Amino acid sequence: MTKTDNGSTDGAETWEALADRLVSSEEGVEHGRMMSAEAVTYQGKVFAFRSTKSGTAGLGVRLGRDFDFPSIPTDAWTHLAPFKTKPPMKDWIIVADHQAHHWPGLANIALTLMREKQENCP
Repeated sequence: MTKTDNGSTDGAETWEALADRLVSSEEGVEHGRMMSAEAVTYQGKVFAFRSTKSGTAGLGVRLGRDFDFPSIPTDAWTHLAPFKTKPPMKDWIIVADHQAHHWPGLANIALTLMREKQENCP
């Protein structure tokens, strides 16, 4: 993980390392796309992506509406809100670049939840 001139975490580099690790070490995980963003998928379904949109740069993870959001170890997150005229997507959160040390754990949780969901679908 590198720091930029203003001292913030370089989220793009951190994302690349995380995505590459997941793809190389986790069966069924591949590189993919979430709209125009880089993502990782499990059996074709996105569970994590790199958000670069204004004000929401960070890791996007799908945790589901029933997730215990107060258990997230940082308050530097927000629900994904890609559309100006629609409410946020409650299944997804974005964790800010400066909290990138939390990304691996959250990506692993999102992958576990995606695996469970896929296994329970007929």
